[in-house]
Amino acid sequence: MAIGVVWYPPIDQQAYDAMREKVLQASLANGQQFHAAGEANGRWCIIEVWESRDGLERFIREDLAPAFGIVEPGHGELPLPELIFDVHAR
Repeated sequence: MAIGVVWYPPIDQQAYDAMREKVLQASLANGQQFHAAGEANGRWCIIEVWESRDGLERFIREDLAPAFGIVEPGHGELPLPELIFDVHAR
């Protein structure tokens, strides 16, 4: 089942752009169906749809967390998404 994800990572647009450059060679990661990002209420917000929770977890572990450590070394570990939900309709 597809899942929706909402993140509020502790980054700004410059860090977001740097992470995308390191992580994504294509427009979407393997298993990712949708990705949008922008500023919302003074924080960076990322909204995604993934084919499965396993695909999301693999992407975080193998790609996103290492890139976060390089781009934002003073922030510790990458925070997990604030909201993960089963997608009923797309």
